[in-house]
Amino acid sequence: MSTILTKPPFVFFLICSVHLAAMASANDGSFDLKKCSNTLTDSIIERKALKGDIEAQYFLGEKYFSPSCSSSEQEKGLRFLMKASQKQHPGALYVLGYMLFETAQNDQELNYALKHLEKSSQLGYPPAKTYFGSIMLNNAQTEKEKIYALQLLKSAALAGNKDAASTLHHVYFTGLYNEPKNLCVAIYWLDISKKINRSGGVVSNAKTADCFVENELKISK
Repeated sequence: MSTILTKPPFVFFLICSVHLAAMASANDGSFDLKKCSNTLTDSIIERKALKGDIEAQYFLGEKYFSPSCSSSEQEKGLRFLMKASQKQHPGALYVLGYMLFETAQNDQELNYALKHLEKSSQLGYPPAKTYFGSIMLNNAQTEKEKIYALQLLKSAALAGNKDAASTLHHVYFTGLYNEPKNLCVAIYWLDISKKINRSGGVVSNAKTADCFVENELKISK
């Protein structure tokens, strides 16, 4: 995989809004003590994590590796996330990949971040497919690379990721990345994103679904 240096502006806004909001709320120096404080349950989970339980490691890593926690707690969270990622936990790979990508200072750090995101995508984690797919789409230099990126986004959208569905709607509605404008397909993905938002499902109405299938068949020929 070649080095990728740029970040997708529109998709970046969609996916990062929650993360940025959390960071902004933490900048005033206050911490979410309820989130970061140790509970009896956390103590039990930590014992499991220290014994190598990958889900326990990810749970504590995600909890403490948060801008609303203190620096020492964030370091603790990072250690647990790294342990879980070394065992190929898709969520841990995604969180680390995301943070590494957003803070990368050179090509080596970018590639290291992308390896985490790519592996998480390969393991089927929808948020990673969405974020990695958007990066690939923004930096695609060949038609093959663009198709691969769109496939990642479509897979994530159909798995229930609203950001992926919204991004696909925007791509086909505006003709981004030299993708032909297609109102039918754009409406399909908009419909999907609304269904996800309301019920967590991915069922579209028959008219837009038929239109989408027809277009996909044309593309595959």
